[in-house]
Amino acid sequence: MMSTDHGIDPATALRAAEILESPRRLHRGLEETDDAIATLGKVLTATPPGPLRITILSNLGLIRMVRFQLTSSVADLDAAIHCFREARTAHTAQLPEGSHPELTATIPNLIGALHARAEYTGNWDDLDEAIVLGREAAVRIPPGLPQRSAALASLSSALRIRYERAGYEGDLTEAIDLGRQASADLPADHPRQGAVLSNLGSSLLAAGLSADAVRAYEQAVERFAAAGNRHGRARTLTNLAGALAQDGRIERALAASWQALAEFRTLGDASGEARVKKNVASSLAVWEESAGQDAHHTREVYAHALADCVRVLGADDATTRALTDRLAVLRHGAAPADDVP
Repeated sequence: MMSTDHGIDPATALRAAEILESPRRLHRGLEETDDAIATLGKVLTATPPGPLRITILSNLGLIRMVRFQLTSSVADLDAAIHCFREARTAHTAQLPEGSHPELTATIPNLIGALHARAEYTGNWDDLDEAIVLGREAAVRIPPGLPQRSAALASLSSALRIRYERAGYEGDLTEAIDLGRQASADLPADHPRQGAVLSNLGSSLLAAGLSADAVRAYEQAVERFAAAGNRHGRARTLTNLAGALAQDGRIERALAASWQALAEFRTLGDASGEARVKKNVASSLAVWEESAGQDAHHTREVYAHALADCVRVLGADDATTRALTDRLAVLRHGAAPADDVP
């Protein structure tokens, strides 16, 4: 229960308690996210050292990550990392070893924020730090805690990203093993299964195991939906579409893309919407380049996709125009002068 003993007015205390109860459900747009940040920031200044302050810092970090998903602003990533670092330092310095195990979630959250910033900025020192922290967490967090599964999943994701950067096969093999272990350590209906399975799907796809990746992503979509995490569901539907295209199931890939687009539009996430539109054309190109495509069927698929684009995006959208040009080339049997992916 949030106290008013430190000068926090009752309305702010009640709102803060609601936010702390379910911070990951803040997926309704920038205005709500900013309100949550302002509320917790006000409460934080009035909260003395201890478990509650660490909880507030950790949740502020999570909400800053939500804001980053909406804005793509590195300042939000920096702020999230600052909150997670401060929470981790306070946890280590102020609380006895093994106390308040739920606060160990700060470690996988810090790992995730660091490798997100590495991807975004190209500062790969962040990624190396994330991997070091992940290995420490795998040893220090007791088995059976959901926080350990989260740490394994975060470490898995960081290793996959390092593989994509450096090409060391051992990183990818370890990423898949850790992803599977992270999922196995959680109950099948645990709300964190969505993120864990989505991460595993990305590692499997990087290894060329597209059918396995599709299964992991499909399970992740189900878990995100059950947990009410619409942003997670939308992002995973986008990933699922890419895996389906790589596996040759283009019609299902397009259906998943339109579901993701509808979700992003409902959430007011313009950057997510843009990613889906870009991925539609890319998925078609990946599918078309795969071996054994029948020319007539390829034209039919492009025509179907184009009709969807006109209906969903409008005739003047860049993705629609790109597919119109590509279909014209296919119908005339000529190579495109300037192929747009």
